[in-house]
Amino acid sequence: MDHAKRAIGGQISLMGTLSPFSTLMHGSTTDVANEVKKLAAEVGYNGGLIVMPGCDIDWTIPDENLKAMIETCASIKYPMDVAALGDLSNVYLAGHPKHPGKRAPSTAGDTDVAEAKTHHKELTPQQEVNEKLVEAIMEYDGDKAIEWVKKGLERGMTAQDIVFDGLSLGMKVVGDMYERNERFVTDMLKAAKTMDKAMPILTPLLEQAGGDGGPTGTVVVGLVRGNTQDIGKNLVCLMLKANGFKVIDLGKNV
Repeated sequence: MDHAKRAIGGQISLMGTLSPFSTLMHGSTTDVANEVKKLAAEVGYNGGLIVMPGCDIDWTIPDENLKAMIETCASIKYPMDVAALGDLSNVYLAGHPKHPGKRAPSTAGDTDVAEAKTHHKELTPQQEVNEKLVEAIMEYDGDKAIEWVKKGLERGMTAQDIVFDGLSLGMKVVGDMYERNERFVTDMLKAAKTMDKAMPILTPLLEQAGGDGGPTGTVVVGLVRGNTQDIGKNLVCLMLKANGFKVIDLGKNV
């Protein structure tokens, strides 16, 4: 947010970026107040800031945290006296070495992800396919993903192996980098779109491998009205199909 403020100066108002997950949902009222003060000190010193969550807010966010956000905003007057905001030395700054993330990456301790980030000297044909698929996801190269999916099938790999040991592993690596502030949400979306380009080849094979007795079950999936961020939904659908479920995807904003 502070970088955006430097770029646009006083020409336009900014909105955000109070964390709806780490702070509003899982933080204390003090955490909420501190993050509001951080935004005020960094971006709102001369106006042009609307303090609000950086994304959708869940209905499970504690009332006291929403109240703390509102009351802290109301307590800040203009012209702003930054010193009156109190000690800002321990205010959370995203990505700052002094203030590590509030939650560990979801892939912490995942040996597959750790191994995927290292280079093998000698690879089996299957390992080469998986490594190239991880690279394709990380490079957002749909053509490369399609090429190595086809090579994987030619080398006798199953659709499940290609999805879970190659494409999905690439998504986990990108997700891990996102959680460590090394990539952005847009990078996650580009990685997912890269995976989607290869899926028309694999989806029929995944459905065929659902089991001799037919689908394991039927799952209806959709995003409620107002929610249009479908990267998670699409990945859930993919994994369900890979495990033999019939999936009816209603889409987003329904």
